[in-house]
Amino acid sequence: GWPGRTGYGRFSAYKTQTGDSAKWARSKSRRTLAILLACLLLVVYIGFLMASNYRNQIALGESTLERFRLDLDKRAASLEYFFSERKFDLRSLVASREVSAYFVNESLGMSEQYGLKVSFFVIGQIFEKTVREKSIQSDEIYERIVFVDRRGRPLVDTAAQEEEGQVFFWEKFLTPQQTDPAIFLEDRDGRAQILMAAPCFHKGHFAGELIALLNLATVFSNLVDFTSTLSKRDVQLAGVDGQLIRRPGEETGCLFATYLAPDRIKQLPVDSFSSFTISSDTRGRQNMLVTRLPIHNTPLNLMAWAPRDEIYGSLTPWQLLVGTGSLALVILLGIGVLMRFNTQNLILKARFDESKRQQELLASKNTQLEDEIRRRCEVEEKLEEQRALRIRSDRLRSLGEMAAGIAHELNQPLVGVRGLAELILLTMDSEKIHSQDHMRKNVGLIVEQADRMVHIINHVRLFARDAGSPETSLTDLNDVVRSGMSFLTAQFRSHGLLFESEFAEESLPVRVNPFSVEEVIVNLLANARDAVEKRKREEGLSYTPFVKISTGHGKKNGKDTVYLEVEDNGKGIPQSIADKVFDPFFTTKDPDRGTGLGLSICKSIVEEFGGSIQFRSREAEGTIFTIDFPIYPNGETDTDGYTQAVKNTGSG
Repeated sequence: GWPGRTGYGRFSAYKTQTGDSAKWARSKSRRTLAILLACLLLVVYIGFLMASNYRNQIALGESTLERFRLDLDKRAASLEYFFSERKFDLRSLVASREVSAYFVNESLGMSEQYGLKVSFFVIGQIFEKTVREKSIQSDEIYERIVFVDRRGRPLVDTAAQEEEGQVFFWEKFLTPQQTDPAIFLEDRDGRAQILMAAPCFHKGHFAGELIALLNLATVFSNLVDFTSTLSKRDVQLAGVDGQLIRRPGEETGCLFATYLAPDRIKQLPVDSFSSFTISSDTRGRQNMLVTRLPIHNTPLNLMAWAPRDEIYGSLTPWQLLVGTGSLALVILLGIGVLMRFNTQNLILKARFDESKRQQELLASKNTQLEDEIRRRCEVEEKLEEQRALRIRSDRLRSLGEMAAGIAHELNQPLVGVRGLAELILLTMDSEKIHSQDHMRKNVGLIVEQADRMVHIINHVRLFARDAGSPETSLTDLNDVVRSGMSFLTAQFRSHGLLFESEFAEESLPVRVNPFSVEEVIVNLLANARDAVEKRKREEGLSYTPFVKISTGHGKKNGKDTVYLEVEDNGKGIPQSIADKVFDPFFTTKDPDRGTGLGLSICKSIVEEFGGSIQFRSREAEGTIFTIDFPIYPNGETDTDGYTQAVKNTGSG
């Protein structure tokens, strides 16, 4: 035989088996390493999902809290605007002709029997009309209006008689040292009432007070209360001293009155939420979020609270994180047990789970993307709403700038109407017989003055309605400038400012919306007035404030144009901010003096009609704003139609 060859064959067989065993061991080692690596990757992936879920839960809670805070900001702004409107109502009543006539008659020594009783009756009619007509969705705003003399003695009261237990000592509400209406919180048998008092002055001396009691049911139902019955959130009014104002019909008080004393309420943070825990037999322990928002220019705060679970959910992010981590740990332990029985099945299952989780991740990312798109759309809608609200606020501010001019324009025909009416009364009372022609002439003059007042009022209504309208007409720029400046002329005079105008002798035909251009003129003149008044306050008598508006013909880019210029000798615009003056929401004024939209709106209006606006300014010398419009040399302006449209608007 071949013993050597036989030994070699055994060695070869052993070597082959050893090689196969090594290959199998290496293959098994690679499979085990792959499984461990897959488990490690799975752990990392689960950790990523846990962190992502934790962040999303926190972001969702913060977003819900932010929406709640924005809703509270809107309510606080609405209440601030509501009280500013009520102050305007009281100022209007104090400045009314009837109240002024009473003080004149009273200063002349007229007794109550011979004249003052008539004044009381007329004033009472005005008060009752105000109580009836001032409302929000048919809910009356005022509960009662009282007119007292300088000692607090009631002269006119819309309440027929004092209710039992509701006797007021009006002298507490006298404000002879103030000029603006004041707001008081009066505690009546454990119930707070909101009163507003406006002082009356005659010939520079305190002469009386106008006091109005607000209807708390109207305030709460329209401006404070939530409409949703499903939410446990609530809002309450409180004074700056921390005393809560109970809703009408609320006998025991709200949840806050039970757990938070006034001193604790005063210490609550402003514009941020704090947390406290309450306990009750019906609801158990509840964690509540509470905040306090001041209502500017009033002695009131807006208190708001909500269950923390309603904002962040019943499970905290940490609880969700622990739960997810526990679930991940159970899954890993299960994978370890299965690895001991069937490695191949574990690998297949791991691949299957990986594919499934990838699909879940993709679905989760798609959901997140959709939520992000939805939130971004909501934010853009809110920004657009806020921009529209600010534009409307700026337009209302322009109407406020015109208020003094409107009062001056109405005062002149009113004086004429009253004089002619008194002359007719004297004629009727005298024994001398006057002809009907003489009487007809006086009555005709009264009608003319009344038409003049209707024209002024209709002009203001058209300005408020049609400013910003795309409709245009061929109009003389001189007439538009005269109309716009007429609203501020009286204000310039009352402030002691030099106001000059220089108009082109010939007609300046332009195709614009005249009311929109009036808005531009009012904005530019108001800015010029603020600039010179600011410099006057800083430099005193050594400085003479000067504002001038002028019109004329010009050229731009080789084309004929018409222009208007507004010039002032204020401190000028610094070069560092010259590029920003037309940017939306950019302003150098205090927040309560401007929105930063005035010049931006002016630029939009001018460019809408094919014009341009620019300015020249030197620091410490002044600023000139120039507006150019294309000219229509062969057109005939319909100025008469513009004026007739104002007259024929009607009073409905």
